[in-house]
Amino acid sequence: MNLKEKCRMLGLGCYGGKQAKEFIALGYKGDAANGSEQDLKALGDIPKFRLEGFDGFGGHRERAEDCLVQNSEFVNFIENIKEEIVFVFFGGGGSTGSGCATIISEMLLGQDEGTNRIVCPVIALPSQDEPIAKHRNAYQAVVELQELEGLGATFFINNDSGKDYTSLNSTFTKFLDTFLTNDSYGELNNFDESERLEMLKDGGMMVISLMGAKDNQNLDQALLLQKLTKDGIFAPIESNKICENIAIIHAGRNNADIEKDSIIAEVGKPKNVFEGYNGRSTFVAVSGLDYPVSHVAKLGEMAKAAYEERQRERKHVSKLGSLDFMEEKESKAIPEKKVSSKLAGMRKKMQEMNK
Repeated sequence: MNLKEKCRMLGLGCYGGKQAKEFIALGYKGDAANGSEQDLKALGDIPKFRLEGFDGFGGHRERAEDCLVQNSEFVNFIENIKEEIVFVFFGGGGSTGSGCATIISEMLLGQDEGTNRIVCPVIALPSQDEPIAKHRNAYQAVVELQELEGLGATFFINNDSGKDYTSLNSTFTKFLDTFLTNDSYGELNNFDESERLEMLKDGGMMVISLMGAKDNQNLDQALLLQKLTKDGIFAPIESNKICENIAIIHAGRNNADIEKDSIIAEVGKPKNVFEGYNGRSTFVAVSGLDYPVSHVAKLGEMAKAAYEERQRERKHVSKLGSLDFMEEKESKAIPEKKVSSKLAGMRKKMQEMNK
């Protein structure tokens, strides 16, 4: 029932390391990798790799390839991961995590080796008020993720949902841990391991929402669905109503505390609906959704508009003009000195006397 032992949590870059640390504290196997020694020190005593020669990428995610080439020990570690499920945490707007994550995800898929490993990226998307480079990096990272064949469920954390990133990280940890370790059971039905694996294998976006206590008889279904699809910790889902699987764990022992039809109305008709009962809270997950293209496209458009504005401004750069008094040049002509009429008369007389 518990998938924890089958998972490895891999944190890349600043955000990735922080998110991996949250899961390691819960007993998951995990590691962090970063070129920044300062970022790694801030993580404390957890398994980690220093990417030598790259103290951060300075916003240039394209340096990832050179970084991995020069850090063979880390690459060997990635190639020898044995766990069946690997979550790859990284900040889309950064450079170290954003640059390395897509390459490492492809390595982990191990298509040449015929592995059936499930690789699930977890990308933190930058908020709308962050710099141009972060929007550009996130856009490029998502484009690359879309091109990877065989990728599992992808989680898109929306940093616009709150500025308390520590709380955001903890909330996601709680959601995913509940999904992976749920051991509740009821007489009517149960959400078992095979069903959870099926959802993690679904390509596309996955979202999770968790609400209410076991004794809560007044679950706000509308609020739960709103947080699941629009205003929660994940990027807003697309409106095309495409999905693969829905999971519901009801807090009630033998009664449904949320109507599956109301979920289907929001996310679309799935291939399967998996249900369980007697959960500590009401839990809903949806997998196989389209990537949040509209949200990511908006970040790309903002980056493009800001870039074009910068280019226009550069054409009107204010420059200081020259100051004539700072450029005085020595005159080559010797100015003619003025003499008084008396002196001129005297010189004339002297010339006549010398004749």
